[in-house]
Amino acid sequence: MTQGYEGPQGYGEFFRTATGHRPHAHQRALAERGLPRWVRVPSGGGKTAGAVLAWLYRRTVSAPGATPRRLVYVLPQGSLADWTHARIGEWLERLGLAQQVDLHLLAGPDGQHGAWRRNPERTAVLVGTHDVLLSRALMRGFADSRTMAPVSFALLNNDAHWVFDEAPLLGPGLATGERLQALREELGTTAPTGSTWMSAVGDGTAPPPGPGPGPTPLRRIRRLHPDPGRYVAELAAALGAAHRPGTRTLALLDSPRRARDLHAALRAAHPDRPVVLLHPYLRPAERHSLVRELTDSHRDSHRDSHGDGFVVASRALDAGSDLSGRTVLTELAPWSALVQRAGRCNRHGEHPEGGDLLWCVPPDAADAADGPDGPESAAAQWLEAHEGAAVSAADLFRARVAGPGVPPSPALGAAELAALFDTGRAAGPADADPWVCAEAERTVFVAWRDWGAAGGPAPDEPEPGWAEQCEAPLAEVRALLRARGSKEGGGAWLRDRADGRWRRAAAGELRSGAVLLFDSARGGHLPGAGWSPDSRVPVPSLFTGRTPPATGCTAWVGLDQHLRETEEEARALTSVLPGPRGAQREAVALAARLHDLGKCHGVFQAKLRDGSGDPPEGLLAKSRAPWNNGVSARPHFRHELVSALLLLDGDHWRPDGVDPALVTYLVAAHHGQVRVSVRPEPGEEAGTLLGVREGDRTPPVSVSTGEHFPSRPLSPAAPFRPGGTWPALVAALLADPALGPFRLAHLECLVRTADWRSSARHDGPV
Repeated sequence: MTQGYEGPQGYGEFFRTATGHRPHAHQRALAERGLPRWVRVPSGGGKTAGAVLAWLYRRTVSAPGATPRRLVYVLPQGSLADWTHARIGEWLERLGLAQQVDLHLLAGPDGQHGAWRRNPERTAVLVGTHDVLLSRALMRGFADSRTMAPVSFALLNNDAHWVFDEAPLLGPGLATGERLQALREELGTTAPTGSTWMSAVGDGTAPPPGPGPGPTPLRRIRRLHPDPGRYVAELAAALGAAHRPGTRTLALLDSPRRARDLHAALRAAHPDRPVVLLHPYLRPAERHSLVRELTDSHRDSHRDSHGDGFVVASRALDAGSDLSGRTVLTELAPWSALVQRAGRCNRHGEHPEGGDLLWCVPPDAADAADGPDGPESAAAQWLEAHEGAAVSAADLFRARVAGPGVPPSPALGAAELAALFDTGRAAGPADADPWVCAEAERTVFVAWRDWGAAGGPAPDEPEPGWAEQCEAPLAEVRALLRARGSKEGGGAWLRDRADGRWRRAAAGELRSGAVLLFDSARGGHLPGAGWSPDSRVPVPSLFTGRTPPATGCTAWVGLDQHLRETEEEARALTSVLPGPRGAQREAVALAARLHDLGKCHGVFQAKLRDGSGDPPEGLLAKSRAPWNNGVSARPHFRHELVSALLLLDGDHWRPDGVDPALVTYLVAAHHGQVRVSVRPEPGEEAGTLLGVREGDRTPPVSVSTGEHFPSRPLSPAAPFRPGGTWPALVAALLADPALGPFRLAHLECLVRTADWRSSARHDGPV
């Protein structure tokens, strides 16, 4: 391993330590001037290293106070972000920064990891795909829990710099990313947040200087004309004929089904050579293992068998990978995708004689390619004009080829953002799909369980963990459910949003990011191939059974103690962050001090004292494990609703200089359940809201910091009904120029983090 960077030699040595070579001029400029709005560099020109290492150098060496603490590195949906994640991890190790800078992968099932949200003060790099990251930046994260959505929103929209790799491939996400950045600048954030869009497609200006001495990577263009009726068979034959022993051949297709079919055809035709199917529709362990194998073979192709064989991919290599092949086949696609795919051919000039870039028109795109106004027609004309020619990355960069326009997406202004800010159970819009990805690109997550004779999950069966899940195209899952029969639900189950129980899934109700359980006996997945909807081979279940928590609270914690400790954590957290300041900082501290007042309610105290364990006298905030089973006598009871009701009544607790409305909101919102619209849960009786009944009475509560709350009856419905005081209070906070949605969510996140940390003081193994 390279010796860690010791400074202060400058950016050249920093870059060399990370990568093994000196930066190009355009990479050095990014470190000197900061990341601009747009970066355009030919394919293979080092965009990823240039952007990431420039931000890292500025954050850790040259301008830490002026550089956002989170880098959000965004790849187009369908890309395998594992490669970029692994490369950044290597750079951090070589620089000796792996302990100083957190690194998280947010793509596919890995996007459900929540550890990145626990340390908002840490410098961090988040690497993921645009469906995962943009949906979270809109508070409608795919497969993100409704209660955690505000934390994701806060950290992605404050004190962060977004880098969009190969921006033209983002579909409607391109316009959404631009509008989000404009809204941050218009409405304000707690710390500067910026965005950079990168592309290997030129804008008419000259490309930056090339990588320097060494062979210029060339690829010869040749069109294939497969018969649409024998499309896959003829592609397999053509690839077999074009393949050179001892080299890698890549086939880059747009359809997951065609990729699966071509993979099967090549395996049958070449049983003596490895044939790898590469796409995002694999379970995490399979995907990580495959990427590691291909990465190792890329570094030392003569040593690894994957260096002589075929890789079939569906959009997985359009961005974020350094994988190279001597022979590359691509289906006709928008120009930006073609440039990226061409960049996989002889990418590093490892074949001085040049590589072969083969292209063809898939059956479902023939009309678009041949028609004069088709979105790919200009790309086809350029390729036809260069038939037999050897072209470089600079040639592709300079080409003036019109691509399809930016796909339309719904308006995204302050009003739409305010609607998305509401995460209530029935709040609209229901999801972020129209802003993020085209219909054909939407996906869900599926996991397989073996239920034997039971034939389905128990109503309270645990959610599948991320390691069990496999991402799958939404359209294919819907088609599978319809083909298997709506009466049986296709052997798929979905957790009901209303009562939390598993029920049979209907094809028409599925949305992006839904998490489904499939019956293992009915197939749908194959080792090495991943998601395979036509397979009926039973799928091994990765479910390990119900596992009790390994940690829990190891002490009885009084309410006053917990409130004081949470305030301490809040003040420590805000002291190391660039925002908030002044009155907002005090509001966070006061909200932390009062956040759990509602635990004084008799229902909550009874829950904490349920069982044995000899609890002490006085009001409690936490019960000692294992005596508390966490079950309340009243379904849906929310103690933070009681806290909000206590603070809404009277002004005896309100110190000067702090907005009581802001404090009350932060207290109510600290579990993500009581935020904007607050409605009864299904089945709650009249006069009850989230388990709190009309006429319930709280005992008197005194806090050692001086606040006193006398005993009082509760009337939960009145403030929270449409037109009540609560909707007006939240609307005013969102409209306040000193707050707005981004700052408000960040303050909310800080109170929540302080609560997590004060609770963790008393956690231990149980």
